[in-house]
Formats: sequence, C-alpha cells, structure tokens
Amino acid sequence: MVSYAFAQVRVTGVVTDASDGSPIPFVSIIIKGTSTGVSADEKGAYVFANVPANATLVFSSVGYQPLEIAVDGRGVINAAMNTAAVGLDEIMVVAYGSVKKGSYSGSATQINQNSFKDVPVVSFEQAIVGSVPGVQISQRSGQPGSLPEIRIRGFGSFNAGNEPLYVIDGVPATSGDYGSGNMFTSSMNFLNPGDIQSITVLKDAAASSLYGSRASNGVILITTKKGRAGKVVSTFKGNVALSYFAFDNYPLVSEAEGETLTREAWTNYGTDNPVFWQSYGSLSNYVEAMVERYYPSRKSDLIYQDWEKALFRTGITQNYEYSISGGNDKSKVYASVAYADENGVNRIQYLNRLTASINAESKVSKKITIGGSFQFSNQEQSGHQDGQAKDNLFYLWKVHLTPRWPFKYASDGSYWMQYYDGGTRVNPVPQWHLQINDATQMRALLKGWAEVQLTDDIKIKTVLGGDYLKAHDRFAWLYGHINFTAYGNGYASDRFRNVNRIVSSTTANYNKSIDKHNLGVMVGWEAEKEEILFFRLEKIDFANFGATESALANTFRAGFAYRSASNLLSAISNLNYDYDSRYYLSGSFRRDGSSRLGKDSRWGDFWSVSGSWRLSNESFMRDFKWLNDLRIRGSYGTSGTLPSNYYGYMAVFSYGVYGNEGAGYPSNLANADLTWEKNRNWNIGIDTRIFDKVDLVAEYYSKTTEDLLLNASVPSTTGFSSALTNIGSMLNRGLELSVNYDIIKKNDMSLSVGFNWANLHNEILSLANVGEQIVTRPHIWKAGYSYVQYYSREYYGADPQTGAAMYYSNATKPDGTRDRTLVGRAQAQSVILDGMTAIPKGFGGFNANFSWKSLTASMAWSYKYGHYVFDNAVDDIDDDGYNSYKNTSEDQLNRWQKPGDVTQVPRRIAGNTGGGYYDSSRALKKGDYMRLKNMTISYNIPDRIKNSLRISNARVYVAGNNLLTFTGLNFDPEVQSNGYYNFTFPSLRTITLGIEVSL
Repeated sequence: MVSYAFAQVRVTGVVTDASDGSPIPFVSIIIKGTSTGVSADEKGAYVFANVPANATLVFSSVGYQPLEIAVDGRGVINAAMNTAAVGLDEIMVVAYGSVKKGSYSGSATQINQNSFKDVPVVSFEQAIVGSVPGVQISQRSGQPGSLPEIRIRGFGSFNAGNEPLYVIDGVPATSGDYGSGNMFTSSMNFLNPGDIQSITVLKDAAASSLYGSRASNGVILITTKKGRAGKVVSTFKGNVALSYFAFDNYPLVSEAEGETLTREAWTNYGTDNPVFWQSYGSLSNYVEAMVERYYPSRKSDLIYQDWEKALFRTGITQNYEYSISGGNDKSKVYASVAYADENGVNRIQYLNRLTASINAESKVSKKITIGGSFQFSNQEQSGHQDGQAKDNLFYLWKVHLTPRWPFKYASDGSYWMQYYDGGTRVNPVPQWHLQINDATQMRALLKGWAEVQLTDDIKIKTVLGGDYLKAHDRFAWLYGHINFTAYGNGYASDRFRNVNRIVSSTTANYNKSIDKHNLGVMVGWEAEKEEILFFRLEKIDFANFGATESALANTFRAGFAYRSASNLLSAISNLNYDYDSRYYLSGSFRRDGSSRLGKDSRWGDFWSVSGSWRLSNESFMRDFKWLNDLRIRGSYGTSGTLPSNYYGYMAVFSYGVYGNEGAGYPSNLANADLTWEKNRNWNIGIDTRIFDKVDLVAEYYSKTTEDLLLNASVPSTTGFSSALTNIGSMLNRGLELSVNYDIIKKNDMSLSVGFNWANLHNEILSLANVGEQIVTRPHIWKAGYSYVQYYSREYYGADPQTGAAMYYSNATKPDGTRDRTLVGRAQAQSVILDGMTAIPKGFGGFNANFSWKSLTASMAWSYKYGHYVFDNAVDDIDDDGYNSYKNTSEDQLNRWQKPGDVTQVPRRIAGNTGGGYYDSSRALKKGDYMRLKNMTISYNIPDRIKNSLRISNARVYVAGNNLLTFTGLNFDPEVQSNGYYNFTFPSLRTITLGIEVSL
C-alpha cells in the first residue's frame, strides 16, 4: 500500500461561478503552504501536475471568496467559487479599513480597476468622469499633465479650498498643483492608473468624518494593487495613442467673409462719423484704406499659411507597463514599472513620466504580519500659459492669427516677424524654442506597516508613511523672443518646492461575534507633519545670448526662500454593531489638534452617527422572491476644513527696504480665535436589488458649512482693511440616483447597463454683514444666491430698427423694483442675473458593458445640463467690430443689417463700444452637453495561439476618449465648476491601440 504522503497525482478541472456555472478565467490555484501553483485559462480550465495526493488546493481570484479543497488522491477536481462582491455584499475600502457594502451606513462609491484599466489617460481622475453620482470632474486644461478639478457634492469653502482629501493605501497624501501658475501641473500624476486596484469616493459625514478636519470636501481613497498567492504572473501592457481636438472650437468666418465684415464695420463707422473720411475724398476711399490697414490684402512677395496646420499636429502618446505578481499563503509581492511619453497637439507640449512601485507583505509568524509599499515617479512636462497669454497658441490661433497674417517671405523663406496688428504679438512659430516653460516633479511615497493579532478578537496595526515631492519649474525668454527685453536682455526664473509629509498611525481593532450580535471597535491615534521649502530666483541680462540657465545671467532681479510647516495630531475611534445582519449602528469620533490655529482654538471634535435597516432579511419580506436586497440607511455628522494659510491666526511680519535700511512691518492682523470651517452633514439613502438583475441606489443629502473663512472688513485704526475671520455659512443639498441593470448574464455572454443622475442646490446663507455682496467677475457672493451666481449687465439684443445693442436699464426705482427700460451699454447697471448660475440642474453619466466569448466592449458617457457658462471669448471674436484686426466668430454672420432684422448680434461698427467687447449676459451661454467619454473594445487571443506561444493570457484592445460630443456651445463644453471659460486648452479626442500579455 502506497502512502498518500509520497504519492503524486495529476489534477485537472474547471473553475466556475457558483451562482450561474460560468467559467472563471485565470484563477490562481496553489498547493496550500507552498508557492507552487498554476493558473486556469480563460475558460476556467486548469492542469496541475505532480500534486501530492494528500495536499489541499487553494483557489483564489479577485472578486471571489478563496476556496480550499482537499485533493484526497483525486485526479479531477472542479471548483465552484462564490463571489465576494455581489450587490450589497461587495467589499469596500473605507476610512481605516474595509467593510461589506451591505453593512455600511455611509455614502460611498467604489470603482474597480476593470472599469478604467484601458481608458487612455495619464491621470486616473480623467477615467472616472461621470461614474460617481454627485461628483463633478472637469479638466482645467487639455495640456498634458494638467490638474483636474473635482467637486464632491458642491462647494464647501470660499478661501480654504474645495478639493477632496486623497488617501493612498491608508495614508493621507500630498495633492494639488505645486507649479507656479505658468501652466497647470498635478502632484497626483505620479500614480500610474495601471497600479490602482480600486477607487472609493467618500461623500457623507459617516463615510469621511474619521478624517476630521480635512474631510469637508469629501475623501478619495486609492487602493493600489497587491500580490496574489499562486504562480508568479508577469504582465506586459503597451499602447500607442493618437490625439487631436475633441471639438470644433470657435468656428470662424472664412477669409472672404472676414473681409466683408471688416468692410461693413468701417462703412458703418464712416456713415455714422462722416468727419473722419472727409480727408480721404470719399467714404469708399476711406473704407478701402481702413480695410487694407486692418485686414490687408495678400501680397505676392509673402507666403500665407493655414495657421492650424502650422501650430498643431496629431499628438502621439506611448505607454508601456510591466508588472509581476505572485507569492504563497504567507508572502505576496507586486511590483511594476511604467513609462509614458505624451506629445501634445501643440508643438511645445509634452509629458514624460517614469513610475515604479512595489507592494509586499509577509506573515512572519502566526500572529505577526508585516508589509510595505513604495511608489516612485519622475515626470517632465512642458507647455504654455492658458488664457489670453501671448504663448497660448490656441488663443493666438482663434483670436489674432487671421488668414491675412503673413507667415514667411517668398524670396528667402524666412519668417515674417512684423507686428501685423499694431500690437505686441508676432508669428509664434519661430518663437517656440525661445521660451522655456517646463516643470519636473519627482515623487516618492514610502509606507511600512506591522499588524499583530494579539487574540482572536484583538488586532493592532501600526503604519508609518513618508511622502516626498520635489517640484521645479522654469520660465524663461531667450534671445530673439518677443519678450526678450521685457526686463532686460533676457529673463529666467527658477522655482523649487520641496514638500515633505510624514504620517504615523496606530489603531487597535476589537471584533467579537456572539450568536447574532456582531461588534467592532477601533481606537487609535494619528500624527502628521508637513514641511514645505520654497525657493525662487529670477535673473536678467544674459551676456551669452545662447544661454538658457539663470546661472548664466548677470543681473539679480528677485530671489527668496521660505519654509512652512504644519502639524496635526489626532485621536480616532469608531464603533460598529449589527444584529442578525438586519440592524446596523455605527459611530465615529475624531479629535484633531492643528498648528495652523491658536492654542485656545486648535482642537476640534468631529463625529458621526449612522444606522441602517436591511429589510430584505426580515421574515415578513421572505415572500417577496423578486426582492434580493433592500436596505434603508441614514447618517449625520460633522467634518471640517483647516485654513490654507499655515500662519493666518498670527500677527506676522514682512520685510523690505526702507530708505537704505532693512525694515520689518506687520503684514496681517492677528486673530487668536480663528478656527475650523465646520461642516454639518446628513444623508439618507435606500439600496435595493430586484429580480437579481437591477440595482437601485437613491440618496438625499444636506450639508451646511459654518464659520467660513473670509477676509472681513476691520476698523482702519488697526492699520489694516481686512482680516481672516470665521464668518458666513453655505448650504449644499441634493438628490443622487443610480441604476444598474444586468440585462444578460449567461456562460458566454453578458450585457449590463448603468445610469446615474444627481442635482445640486448651493446657497450662501450668510456673509459678514447683512446685505453684503462681494463681486468677483463674473460672479457675486451674496446671501440667498449660489456660490457661482452670475452678475453683469442684462443684454436684450439688437434694436430691430437701428441695430444698436440694447440692454435692460435695471436701475433701482423708488419702490425698490428694477427699471426694465431698454438702454445702451453705458446706461445699463450690472445686476444679479436670476436663474443664471454655473450650478447644473442635473449631471451624471451612463455606461454599458458587453462580453461575448473572447470579445468585450464597454462605453461610458457623461452629461450635464441646466447651467450657464461665461464665454470670455465674446469680447475678442464677438465684439461687433470693436477690434478690426482680430478673427471673427461665425456668430457674427447673424448680425443686424437692415431695419426689421431680429437678432442677438447688433450692427457691426468699427470701434463699437456698445456691443460684445464689454461684459454682459450675452457672454452667458447654456452649457448643456453629453459626451462619450470613453469606449473600449477588447479581444482575447485564442487558446491555440497562446499555447503555441506559451503564454497564459493575451489580448488586444482599441480604446477611445472624448469620441463624441453633443452641445449647443461653440467651444468645448467641459468647463470648470465656476463656469468661467477663457481660452484654456481644449479637451482632446484620443484613439488608442494596445496589447496586454501575461506569462
């Protein structure tokens, strides 16, 4: 008789989903207690040779519960695995841990890596647009590497910021733009989206109050990939993408139409002002002279160019990733390296990024587990200023570079470099290499942790994390640049920022189950220290005009360095109780102490309570077979926001020169009572799954922010006009809905669709004084109105008889009402434009996912409607003749030309001061849009090819971003949340072809 201890068998089988029998691809199968293992193929089949007859096989796969099966000498073992993430039982990463979604009473949305793994983006934020109800994400600029704007459930602050807190693998991380404003950068670009396992967005107080004074604007939890037990799997992924503008921005009139409109504007001007053409002999002579001056005819000795072709190209992006993952039931490791090279559609834009990461853990004994992770990134980025800047090629193209602007001399091919418009702008093409505007970022994130299982019920975990960011950006005008002599003979500026953050936390968890009672308690502490070192140097006058570094300039223009530090010490606690998987109760408490506040006000308490009732588990609901899950939940709690100024509560001094001596003087008024902005938030929700196909989630929330940080007026006897003070309050409330429907779920085919919608009501409740209003073009802050309420003249349109631009007077009459008489621009008053705000009436997204055998396809749309955007281009290309030397929008073809014409575009007059050049509601446009944000089609290579190549998995895919856009706007509709658009570089349409191979 042969002992099982020495016998070995060949085991084969198929791994399937226990719920529907469908095969589970690429499951890891290892021999328990070893690292020996194999992986199932795409059909769930596996072959495992030389398995000890008395061994135990461990089956594991992402999204499924691990399964152990004893071999017992058998040659065929089929495994049916249960999902670990079905509907309300999905495992979610939350503050300081993870929970089952069905037991969680807060408001949170989790997005798994499969949802965005093929989306062609550099930054993960761009891949989840429209995926999370109540979250608005917009790109500040379409330039490579620019910082996205994220708003979670509205606006929470005037001056302390509205960006969420980012937490990476449990450690709060540095985020934001640490550039100098010459172009947008993002410190979060250091994360390769391919290294992210999941993203969880915490939206209400129950979800985020454990982060206390930093959670008022929501929290984004990022979980990176970790090693999996089983065979070592190495994966290579590469893709190449082509990019160009996603939208036809600002269609312009043709060259012939431009000449016609210029001629018409000067004809009207001369008709209205005959004194100006008398010296020309006739009106026609005068008009011809003005047209030749401002829209000159083409000359035979000059070459003219299509400026779009001269300035822009098809952008090319390459991305390559390699990762390796493996381990056994005791130790696991994941490591990756990736390189991204993006050349923008503008010839001076690029981004190069190298990232590397490693994540490892090991169970060193029965009770102790240790682990650590390291993420590194080095990024180089080049671009230009956005807005109405001389180096913004998009702005120059659309506004200044008319078809009549010469490009080169025909005689020798040299560039024509005269001031065509009598201003300060020249042909930008030969200027590209004469300006430096670049930024480099080096980022390292290091984390180590140890976990001790003291007893079956008590676990202690200690985490220590270090976050280091080194940012350097340069701006320079070199010899030959139009601005070379702006400050001297050449200019160069270097700015350095070093941001160091250390976070340490220790938590103790107690979990106990007695019969149907389940109790979880967490207590702990957290300490954080942040230091910022800033250095700036500006020099002018290059002796060598070929020099490019500030060290080679002769004259010191400006320079300084400073160091800022902020400390935070916190006590944290959390309690969770549930009974019989029906009744859930949670509570959290955090006490924060911050160095940014005075000693008598630096401690703040933040807390939450929440509960839920899972009705579907009640006996009286068991007859409703179509109802799989039903849960009602609610929460209330507080969070806060710290002042962005580290020393705003102190009386600090500035230093300069007085006469010939150094001098110091107070630069702000002390406020020892300065404290946190406080957010009070309540949320109710319902979650359900019906017919085992449809998931429904509905939530209503209300959050009120009090003690808003604003600069309030103070008596002039203090020596200051204002001081940072806690005044004012703001309300955000809204409804969020999401629906997901599994239409088809078969062994070889699946089809699901999803939809989410949200609205937002934002209102300023109070400011420092009753009736106070603060105007910040084009908005106004006033109690009773939204944070982004528009304020300007109210435009009526063109007078049908004269073509003059008409406005409502809106002067205040004695009885307090507004005078609605139509007047000219100079007589019209700026007023609050009721109903015109940047807050949309609804926003969200919808998606679809399809798979059939080896083919998968997915798409995701985003939309927004019911809001207005302020188009600052109106005063440039819709100015009704004010500037004759600029390009002209197609909208001007709808101008008034004769009595009886009814139109919004007035009569064109050269130098027109009554029309679009000056602000009015004419610049406000409905911002409704719907956009196909991304679409992916993927095909898994057939088994016969993979087997011949000896690879475990291979697939090819094609993906697109910003493929279709539907909007009534004449420019890209994805505008920042304040609704203000001013020639920021538009979004790009990207087509990507990629391949992924695993060994």
